Amino acid sequence: MKFGHRFKETLKKEGFPPDWVESAISYSQLKKCINRLTNELAELGLEPETLRKLLKHVEDYNAANRGDDDRPLEYLLSGEQDDGESEKKPESNQLFHPKLLFYVNESTGELDSAHLNEETRHKLQLLALETGMSNVRVVEEPQPTESDIPPSSPTSGIRRRAGYRTVEVPLTSDSEFFSRLAAELSGLEDLQEREEKRMHAEIEQLGRQVARLTDPDRRASRKIINTWREIFQVYVESGIFFGTTEVDHGGHDAETAAERFQRFASIVAEKGLVDRLKGSENLRALNRFMGINREILQGLRFGEINRTAMTKILKKFDKQSGLGVRSTFPRRIEYPEFSEHLAKAVCAEVHTQILSSVPQLDDYSCPMCMDIKWRPVRLRCEHTFCIRCLIVMQTNKQHYCPLCREKTVIDACSDNLDTELAAFLKKWFPQEVKQKQRYNEHMAGVDQYGEVYTDKCCVM
Repeated sequence: MKFGHRFKETLKKEGFPPDWVESAISYSQLKKCINRLTNELAELGLEPETLRKLLKHVEDYNAANRGDDDRPLEYLLSGEQDDGESEKKPESNQLFHPKLLFYVNESTGELDSAHLNEETRHKLQLLALETGMSNVRVVEEPQPTESDIPPSSPTSGIRRRAGYRTVEVPLTSDSEFFSRLAAELSGLEDLQEREEKRMHAEIEQLGRQVARLTDPDRRASRKIINTWREIFQVYVESGIFFGTTEVDHGGHDAETAAERFQRFASIVAEKGLVDRLKGSENLRALNRFMGINREILQGLRFGEINRTAMTKILKKFDKQSGLGVRSTFPRRIEYPEFSEHLAKAVCAEVHTQILSSVPQLDDYSCPMCMDIKWRPVRLRCEHTFCIRCLIVMQTNKQHYCPLCREKTVIDACSDNLDTELAAFLKKWFPQEVKQKQRYNEHMAGVDQYGEVYTDKCCVM
């Protein structure tokens, strides 16, 4: 199946919103522009193979850093900045004024290049001279200074050479092609901005809902908090859209993200976490959370198929015209990172607005015992440990903080108790705090009476 048909079917069957489909790259219309362009070139006697050969000479000269006098022919996307210093992108209707140019000696009327064979040189000379037959025009160019040429000028990028006239081949379909493609890429950027704002509002609303459902001050929430916490822990560990390990880091493509999302949903179901979410409001919140992730996946798929469409259509442009723009086009206008950028922005909002509503135990673990910080002690260096670990360090005369190596352990005392953090942990992790308290009391007895100590009273 040809890509054009597959692209059309994908847009139709993937369930993308109508405004997304309307903003997608019009692959078939761009193909028609290419066909019209090849007809224009054929009428002038410039077949794709001939143009490829000539433009290959230009690439070779550029690679060898040769002078402009050796360049017989160039295809410019006008306004292109060779030094790459232009950061601000022009408006879409000013982006492209493509020009197919070659240079003719004013005194002899010849193309001064030993790298062209006689047949090709003769063809181009006739093309320059027989302007009445081919409508090719010889451009009379003044010699302005660099400051006289605005960055988006239709003539910027043309290399003027003393003693030569610049001959421009009159083409219209290439301008139509690039203008359409640039406008559609700009439309995709606008779509991305709208979707990001819409999803931001939706995530913000869901975040407030989850925060209310998991508020530990509400009696009805106390049994639900751990369930939500476990759901979000599984979600983070699944790394659906972005990997965080040394082996797997960076963004995932749509296929990988879909597999990981399915695995996350399966784990949640296998653990019975859905059944533990008592109350219809909790279930509705979970469904909204899953729906937001499905929308991110849909954005990834939409971005990938449009990026492929852009790559394919530029490849087709080069193959059928021979003008060789696929390698230079991305420097002029970058494909909007619809998929990855949107996924990053939305995932950041999910973590900020939703996941942060339910604190995770790992974020409040003591770096020494890897358990919850019961009666946390904040050292002068701002690192925090549970009180038992601090006492053990002081007993063993470990005066330096194990994290930053500052000498802050030795002078810690009861004034360093972080009562605010202790209250927070007791509020959000009541079971874990009680368990850690019992463990510490037991270990205090062991320290005092030895390993035979038991915290249970036995009457003989």
